[in-house]
Amino acid sequence: MALWCPKTGSVEWLNLEEALAGHDLTFFSNLIFSRDTLQTTCAMAGAKDGGLSRLSCDDNDKIARDHFATEVKALGADYVVDAMGCQWATIEGENNSIPPIGIGSHLDSVQTGGKFDGPLGVYTALEVLKVLRASGKKTYAPISAINWTNEEGARFPPGCMSSAVWSHELDIDYAHKCTDTMDRSISIKDELSRIGYLGTKEVSHKTNPLSAHFEIHIEQGNRLEKSGKDVGVVDTIQGMRWFDVSVRGTTRHTDTTYMNNRQDALVGAAKMVLEVERIGRDSKTGMATVSLFKSSPQNFCNIPSIVDFSFSMQHTDLATLKGMEAQIEEFVHKTAQESGLQITNYQNIWSFDPGVFDAEAVSCVEEAAKDMGYSYDKLCSHTGHDSIYTRLVCPTAMVFTPCRDGISHSPLEYASPENCSIGAQTILGAVLRYDEKLRKKYSS
Repeated sequence: MALWCPKTGSVEWLNLEEALAGHDLTFFSNLIFSRDTLQTTCAMAGAKDGGLSRLSCDDNDKIARDHFATEVKALGADYVVDAMGCQWATIEGENNSIPPIGIGSHLDSVQTGGKFDGPLGVYTALEVLKVLRASGKKTYAPISAINWTNEEGARFPPGCMSSAVWSHELDIDYAHKCTDTMDRSISIKDELSRIGYLGTKEVSHKTNPLSAHFEIHIEQGNRLEKSGKDVGVVDTIQGMRWFDVSVRGTTRHTDTTYMNNRQDALVGAAKMVLEVERIGRDSKTGMATVSLFKSSPQNFCNIPSIVDFSFSMQHTDLATLKGMEAQIEEFVHKTAQESGLQITNYQNIWSFDPGVFDAEAVSCVEEAAKDMGYSYDKLCSHTGHDSIYTRLVCPTAMVFTPCRDGISHSPLEYASPENCSIGAQTILGAVLRYDEKLRKKYSS
């Protein structure tokens, strides 16, 4: 077990059981935050209004990727980029014939993002590699730090794109053709090529497998903060749907067209937006949100005839989620018919059902937190992460760390060094526990 020892100022290797029996695992707070890894990379690649704006495959994303590549190459890690631009950095274990244990997350952000959503997970993985290298010791399995491409889907929907391809839930040709929400002439494949990250390695859990996948992430909610717990042990996920909708009416002169003779796409779409909101509220514990909305023509004298909008919905119960989905679709088509409008596109662009994480991997997280004296709650993940796809093909677990006021996707997003350190220690403990399970499995 690798530990940062404040007394000697160096990394020491301890017996796993001994290390987890009350020792103060504080090396991450010394490494991540004294080196200002997060702050440094945010400053050089996408800092905005105290937060982060680093859209997938933009120039800031390239800078962050280049920095990650430089860091892992300096460690002597085996480094490859796959055909979705995912960065894989692997250090050897005692048994390199088995797949590595992956620690992954993402470096991209939304337009108005914070510094911790994603980068915390990638740089925690990087620090694990650094600590293992500095210790001079090896785990049984190889360990991989992974930067998954386009987790957010803010520029190129859908989200969690590359992990979905890797788990065979999304076809790579379809993924490569996904376009920029602001410029449909630009595909993600074009941009991966432009920034030099269209790799050649096959994106597949079959040819590039993992023994397990662990991810640390800020909670993006306030449950941990309210309960005063140190860490979240994520054991379930709620289901999610994303939809694109296109509404078409007739454009006419605003000053000369009577109100009873209009096919106003904006008015019809506005009714649909309000219904999405109502259905989300009525679901009690679910969510429904319209987050993208465009209308044209954009001038004082034309009735809007073209509206495109996108909405998402989430719920922990599959039957309720399907009910919300059916209600919204029925209302959209009914409203269009009553308003003399056409629905030219109604497309489900991203979908996953409620599910669970691997019990054995989750138990490794729980035991790590418990043995290090960290208080924890078992939590459901309310949003998508790359781990929702890795769990389909390999044992997967997640750790949540508290974030101030539950705020995320905002420059106000913040997680304290102490909380990040606790989460990182928990990830390390979980990974090493799982590594011991692999040792026993393959040695027996």
